[in-house]
Amino acid sequence: MRVSAASAEQAADGVLGTVRVEVEEARILASLADQLQALLADALETGTERDGALGRLLPDAYRHDPELADEWRQLSRRGLVDRKIGFARTLSTALAPIAAASAAADVALTEAEALDWVRGVGDLRLVIAERMGIIVDGDEGTFAEPGLRDVYDWLAWLQDSLVRLLEESDDARRAAEAR
Repeated sequence: MRVSAASAEQAADGVLGTVRVEVEEARILASLADQLQALLADALETGTERDGALGRLLPDAYRHDPELADEWRQLSRRGLVDRKIGFARTLSTALAPIAAASAAADVALTEAEALDWVRGVGDLRLVIAERMGIIVDGDEGTFAEPGLRDVYDWLAWLQDSLVRLLEESDDARRAAEAR
């Protein structure tokens, strides 16, 4: 996987950057994004208490006031879940054709799509961190399912690369406006 800034020609068409995705990477990331969508959809039916990962994805506001927390959940939960499902769906939709193909391909991302990818990948990292017992950045976790740490680190790299792409675009926009 490689994240690159858009060419001048792509940028003129509204493309922020591209992500070069290998077939196996697309299959893994699309599968994780699909699982995330299912997990979030379940949260609307069953609540967040049965799965700590849902507690991380959909934390309670007003932790010290149960009445306000319950009111906040009733007013905002569905919208928050819908937005998070949308972020994951952006990943799935972009990666599905590559996952079904036999060769790597580029995914061109607009700024909005790159933001959805950052948010979706961040949500995937939260779920994996919960499964690994990672509480804060720098923790190694207590559960070591083979390969899970590698996936977590790979997602961290992808998220960081996308954030850098967004920052570089923002810096370039400010420089152009200053001229």
